[in-house]
Amino acid sequence: MQQKINNKQTPLEKLISDKERIRKQCREHEQKLNEDFSYIQENAGSLLLSGISSLLFPKTKSTAKSGENTTTQNNKGDLPAVSLGFSDYLSITKSMLPLVWDIAQPFIMTWGIKKAKNLLRSVFSKKKK
Repeated sequence: MQQKINNKQTPLEKLISDKERIRKQCREHEQKLNEDFSYIQENAGSLLLSGISSLLFPKTKSTAKSGENTTTQNNKGDLPAVSLGFSDYLSITKSMLPLVWDIAQPFIMTWGIKKAKNLLRSVFSKKKK
């Protein structure tokens, strides 16, 4: 009977053990998140391009050979290819416009500043002559 009493934790001991368990879980989750973020940072370009290309150009299956049923080709568990219509491409383009604008804006500003400089140089160089 004394062993049962000794095995029971006091509320304070239970809180301390819960705190340590939660800290350990937090460290494990933090480590996994750091690994995931590192992977994303190292492979951001290829992940973005592969995601966009899989949306825009879904993999099409080869046509069935004569006498072959199309269900036998799907035995590997492959998902069927999804065909995208014009409205899907329009939606994708519409959602990407802000990103494209953010990328193009510095180039447009640089080009505009160069043109303005050249215009001002031509105006002021004519007055000197």
